[in-house]
Amino acid sequence: MTEQDAAAKPGTGKGRAVSPHVARLMLLVNAAVWGSGYTIIKHIQATVPTQWMMAIRLSSAALLMGVIFLPRLRRVALRRLVVPGIILALTYWLGFLFQLKGLETIAPGRNAFLTDTYCVMVPFLVWAVTRRRPNWRHMLAAAVCIIGIGFVSLGGGASMGVLEIGAGDVYTIIGAFFFAANLVAVGTLARKFDPVALMFMEFVFVSLLFLAGAVLFDGAPRPEWARWDLIAGFAYLVIGSTIVAQIFQTVAIRYVPTSQASIILSTESIFGVLMSVVFYGERLTASTVSGFTLIFCAILLSELHPTSNKGRRNKGRRSSGTRRDPSRS
Repeated sequence: MTEQDAAAKPGTGKGRAVSPHVARLMLLVNAAVWGSGYTIIKHIQATVPTQWMMAIRLSSAALLMGVIFLPRLRRVALRRLVVPGIILALTYWLGFLFQLKGLETIAPGRNAFLTDTYCVMVPFLVWAVTRRRPNWRHMLAAAVCIIGIGFVSLGGGASMGVLEIGAGDVYTIIGAFFFAANLVAVGTLARKFDPVALMFMEFVFVSLLFLAGAVLFDGAPRPEWARWDLIAGFAYLVIGSTIVAQIFQTVAIRYVPTSQASIILSTESIFGVLMSVVFYGERLTASTVSGFTLIFCAILLSELHPTSNKGRRNKGRRSSGTRRDPSRS
């Protein structure tokens, strides 16, 4: 995959360009917020059914975004974003639906490991869409990253055997596929449309999907859901995990290759484990430390790229519209 093909073109959208270094930092913050949200989601899920939890979370996010970005949204022809919004909403809804269904029957560490296999699926989906083969370094980095995530997620005490595949595993892997599809769709559509408006439309449609599922299958909301701890948890999920993280991802992915972005975002498992260590006193094991090391090596592998004669000949063509970092290939 060449620099020109893998990179988003900053000039195609409105707004100030973001440097690749800032974009990677935004994705890392995104991963940290998502990773810390695992514990909060698990806490809320113990009281509030999954579809109601997601309906409340995403409808609140859509409402808050509509208020905050009203002047910006007024300048955008939202009717042009109906179809893109529905595409993103369907992949996002199906990803969470299957992932959280899987979480009902398998250990959280196993669920996290299988969910993060989306970073291996992304290059294949990009290949299917663009007909351009992924770079071998990105493929190797994704494989190393998945192994590292396995050490981190399963090293904390997951009780099920790695080779045992049950219904929960299948649901989670299907969810990972839809998360990969969502990431690829975001990477494509964010280059053509305003990212904030795009996320707003996604939240509107996906909240409607979860609301319909909640009304049909989970009954009516209950008064006992109005506890302060649940309200605080929803606030974190709406403001942090949903609005801030999704906007960061949508903006940053325009300036980072999709396969590389998937690797950075997959480090959410590390932050999920760190959250457990800080707040629940989980002890780090040799397996967990090994996972940290492997994931760090995977990120380095995705960034490093030896200079070649071909690269030097193409240097002039890379100076406009793309970053000059040699890892973009």
